[in-house]
Amino acid sequence: MTMGEEANKASEEAAASPGRPEAGIPGEHVPALDPMIQDQLGRVFRSFCDDLVHQPMPDKLLVLLARLEAKQREKK
Repeated sequence: MTMGEEANKASEEAAASPGRPEAGIPGEHVPALDPMIQDQLGRVFRSFCDDLVHQPMPDKLLVLLARLEAKQREKK
């Protein structure tokens, strides 16, 4: 199962679970996620972020950052 499929499954399960009444506010509901779903979502999110952080920075962004730094130096 891919990360996207895991996230979709977890969010579908979360949507199917009923909310719980918020204490002190009649008629208000706060979504309640099963702890197993929260753990699964956390693992998927961390995995996605770890992959993203370790990707090389795109050349286009590096060029833009270099231009910005050059303009900052010119102003000083």
